[in-house]
Amino acid sequence: MFSVIDRIFFSFSSAISKHWEAELATLKGNNAKLTAALLESTANVKQWKQQLAAYQEEAERLHKRVTELECVSSQANAVHTHKTELNQTIQELEETLKVKEEEIERLKQEIDNARELQEQRDSLTQKLQEVEIRNKDLEGQLSDLEQRLEKSQNEQEAFRNNLKTLLEILDGKIFELTELRDNLAKLLECS
Repeated sequence: MFSVIDRIFFSFSSAISKHWEAELATLKGNNAKLTAALLESTANVKQWKQQLAAYQEEAERLHKRVTELECVSSQANAVHTHKTELNQTIQELEETLKVKEEEIERLKQEIDNARELQEQRDSLTQKLQEVEIRNKDLEGQLSDLEQRLEKSQNEQEAFRNNLKTLLEILDGKIFELTELRDNLAKLLECS
């Protein structure tokens, strides 16, 4: 009875251990992907910051150029057209800047999510280690119980063998006593 219960318990703890190992492997895979995405995002953020700085410099240069053209140029229509084009370019650059800033915010959120997943992975790793320690402890208990069960079974087998031997001796003695009784009964009848 101990052996069956212990084996079921051992199978159950082994299944839990395998489950946590699979969970850990999945988290490690996700962590590697997130780390790669984080590195790529960081590189993209640096590149976008450089682009944004270049756009800002270009916008400032264009503003100065518009001002210079307004002061220097006598051709109002050409200046107006050029100014309109420059303003449109500035507006496009500002929209691009806004999109890049939104992308930077999104990447910051992804970085925060990656940190949370890292913390979850660390927590699950610790739980898995605790389960493995508990599993080893239970394996030790199971081994001890199996040894005790085997010893008990051996003792029961020896007890049965002793009883069997004793019964055989008693059967022989009973047979001898029966013969003795019959002989005594015959002697009584004869006398």
